[in-house]
Amino acid sequence: MNEVLTRAQDALYGARARRRGSFQAYQPNLARISERQENMRATDEILSALNERRIFILFEPIVDIGSRRPAFYECLMRIKRPDGSLLAVNEFIPWAERLGLVRLLDYRVLDMVAAEMIASPALKASVNVSAASTSDPDWWAGLGAMLRAHPGVAERLTVEITETAAIQDIDETRGFVARVKDLGCRIAIDDFGAGYTSFRNLRKLGVDLVKIDGAFVRNLMQSEDDRAFVHTLIDLGRRLGLQTVAEWVQDEASAAMLAEWGLRLFAGGAGRVGVGGAAVGGRRPSGARRVT
Repeated sequence: MNEVLTRAQDALYGARARRRGSFQAYQPNLARISERQENMRATDEILSALNERRIFILFEPIVDIGSRRPAFYECLMRIKRPDGSLLAVNEFIPWAERLGLVRLLDYRVLDMVAAEMIASPALKASVNVSAASTSDPDWWAGLGAMLRAHPGVAERLTVEITETAAIQDIDETRGFVARVKDLGCRIAIDDFGAGYTSFRNLRKLGVDLVKIDGAFVRNLMQSEDDRAFVHTLIDLGRRLGLQTVAEWVQDEASAAMLAEWGLRLFAGGAGRVGVGGAAVGGRRPSGARRVT
């Protein structure tokens, strides 16, 4: 019955694309069939991971460039397949967003990060949230209830949104930022530079921290254009009174250059070992529990 309804819907879409009163017989569309099968596979994989508790988080240290000690930890979501292999974020987040499942993932990650911060009173952490969750009543209810029940967590928690999501509706994003800060948390713009936010809009948002997109940082020593762009972003952050993080710092030479420009915080990139021996990706902070 589901297959019959699906085919009827495909025919209906075809008829609507033509003039009023048109007749459209169902014709198999291999591309659409393949897309539908991929959607079903991705939906099953994500929901199974949620139900079987195969979602977990990695801790990536955001390191002080002088002391090489973690200033706070970014919490990165991963999915473990039944065979033990890992799904990269870019393998499931686009599907989750397209299928309307990303809010379930956001809520689960918030729950795990909250449990970790409650169990580890010294832990300072940041957590990413999708554009879909910024207006989700359940996400807001979960965040508010957790912060009210556990005083002291809010000032240790940073909420991150990507620049691309932020610039979709600056006024709506500004309301989101204000609401997060009213709860006592900090707010960060992730992947800064990817969306080319204007200086005026960055000031208007009122965020606390910007994280420079690692795509501009990883080739710092080889690309004059990247050096000019990153230097400008660091200078911009300093002038606006914002903390700035450089992601995907690859070597000591890059770290030294960034420090000379006034940068104070960096990340080596998930799954890497940061310069100076700072642990990056997967190692839990001292006293932290396994989070699954």
